[in-house]
Amino acid sequence: MMTTDVYQKLRKYLDDLPGGYPAAETGVELRILKRMFTPEEAWLATHLTLIAEEPRVVARRAKIGKDEAAIRLEEMARKGLLFRIEETPGKPTYMAVQFVIGMWEFHVNDLDPEFIADMDEYRPYLNFTAWAQPQLRTIPVGQSIHNELETMTYERAEKLIADHDLFSIAPCICRREKKMIGEGCDRPEAYCLGFGIGADYYIKNGIGRPSNKQEILAVLKAANDHTLVLQPGNSKEIVNICCCCGCCCGVLTSLKKLPAPADFVSSPFTVQADVAKCEGCETCVDRCQMDALSMADEKVVLNSDRCIGCGLCVTTCPSGALTLKRKPEKEQRKVPENIEAAAISHGQARGKLGMGELIKLQAKSKLDRLLAPR
Repeated sequence: MMTTDVYQKLRKYLDDLPGGYPAAETGVELRILKRMFTPEEAWLATHLTLIAEEPRVVARRAKIGKDEAAIRLEEMARKGLLFRIEETPGKPTYMAVQFVIGMWEFHVNDLDPEFIADMDEYRPYLNFTAWAQPQLRTIPVGQSIHNELETMTYERAEKLIADHDLFSIAPCICRREKKMIGEGCDRPEAYCLGFGIGADYYIKNGIGRPSNKQEILAVLKAANDHTLVLQPGNSKEIVNICCCCGCCCGVLTSLKKLPAPADFVSSPFTVQADVAKCEGCETCVDRCQMDALSMADEKVVLNSDRCIGCGLCVTTCPSGALTLKRKPEKEQRKVPENIEAAAISHGQARGKLGMGELIKLQAKSKLDRLLAPR
């Protein structure tokens, strides 16, 4: 197979994953893949599935030796080209990973101006705002949640991480990108938080450093001080929380361009304003990452169509004029139970991973696991 054909095949393969990887008229998407993958790696990647499998299983599918597969898959995992799960020490399994959110973020320590320029050229094709099922959801900063506000366990950051015992902290690729090209803001970089298998991958690959629950809780609390929006993965069980700003974050900057970001974000909350209480300090206007707040006649004006329910305006309102409230049930998006369900839901929203495709995928993986030599 010619080299170009290998990358075209990989491009199509990645586009069939939940996050997508559409073609661009300029060919920039192939330029990115050629930078990240050797031809041999591109070929092997197309033999992975969304089910974590032992090297022997991938080896059977790719018709190579299992020892060769083990070496090559581990090399690719360390390069951030696939995802490794090691539930049993010394017995890693490997699975496909989508480009965004996933492979691109794994390359936070590999950026240079040319790589960033290619991604900036390609980003519009990823079309964050057209996602019918967002990959991330917004939860409020803890300080904004008052006692009367009904919240679910998966809507509070401190409860989301309660059952985890492995944590990591890594640089935010969005803020690093912007800083490297002289743009962005002065908010801290080290605000990409990982948990469980996500933390394990980041630590073993040197993408992030080990952390602990106490430090993670402190970071989540400090997010309010730095006006960072908390965005975990869009499922009730999570492996990451992004702490995002409206000037650098790819998702938030895309949302911000829309007339009604609230219609596209997965968030069960919105802000309500008691204008009579407003003291006209304008702090909330400066803190809002979606431009949902403005002033008129020295009083706050709320554009609910732009509010994503992050709570950043609530925490510093001196008069209590701004509070969070739960949206009507019909306006709340359903949150998938786990990361597998989230991937399926996102793929189906893109017209991928229909029930027939899922059954076929599971059957093929099961057959390969049964037939692959041990």
